[in-house]
Amino acid sequence: MADDRLPPDGPEPDDAGPGGAKQGDAKPGDADVGEPSDALPWWRKGEEPDYRATMANERTLLAWTRTALALLAGAFAVIRLTGITPHALRLALGGYLIALSAGVTVAGYVQWRVRQARMRQRQPLGGLVNPTVLTAALLVLAGFVVAVIAFTS
Repeated sequence: MADDRLPPDGPEPDDAGPGGAKQGDAKPGDADVGEPSDALPWWRKGEEPDYRATMANERTLLAWTRTALALLAGAFAVIRLTGITPHALRLALGGYLIALSAGVTVAGYVQWRVRQARMRQRQPLGGLVNPTVLTAALLVLAGFVVAVIAFTS
């Protein structure tokens, strides 16, 4: 004889996951509940790194930002130099400093983000953001400065 208390299709499936936790029991900080690892944003993957390493990484990002701001200030100063150098040379040097500042800002952010993600995954941090490109950019800047000195002498 059939039990009249059960629905005709049988009992409702239990929605409890592994360990008996139900899908709705997730706390806001639980990153792994019900989501595959690939669906998580990079800052939620892995485990929280040591706060000292995170702070050191942020200080490095701030150093990149200070460098970018100094390059912008230098661009402003170069462009405002009146009567000393030709206008076209000032604009070229100022434009290059602005572009270099933007590049340094992007490089600093990329390095911060990559290192932060690697720390969360307990992977090696890797090297500097392409030091060859940074060296070449600074050598071009030195060439601009030499050109300014040559034109003003």
